[in-house]
Amino acid sequence: MTDQPTENEGGALLRVLTAHFHSLVAARGDKTVLEQYSRLLRSLKSGKGGLLVDILHRAHSSRGTGGPPTLTADELRSSSLDDIERLVSNDATPRKNLEFVAIQRFSVPRGSMRSFSNRRMLVDKLRALIDNERTHEAIREVARGQAKRTSAY
Repeated sequence: MTDQPTENEGGALLRVLTAHFHSLVAARGDKTVLEQYSRLLRSLKSGKGGLLVDILHRAHSSRGTGGPPTLTADELRSSSLDDIERLVSNDATPRKNLEFVAIQRFSVPRGSMRSFSNRRMLVDKLRALIDNERTHEAIREVARGQAKRTSAY
């Protein structure tokens, strides 16, 4: 994959935006929105200032390999607590990824993310959730050990 967006990418995006605009026209969308959308399309098609290329370039560069790897929800659920703790403790892990961990691995409601006003609060919450899960695992192991001993009698 190249670092720079290609002309085809910009052209494809313009075609999608234009088709979307035409569907809004056919659906008799709000006139003000249609006028604004039309001006936006004209500006993007004119290429003045390279706005579309700048936007596409930023999208490409944000997908780089500089940050921590992105996990799927399934990979996250099957990851060890040590792996998750390393991810949470890494200062390079973006808040968005931390929220993903909280929601997918620990079933924290998406709406409660607002209650963690800064990154540090979210990291602290995740560390507490990791500790809680470790405690539950220890209790489970003790309970299994006791169940094995009682069934042996």
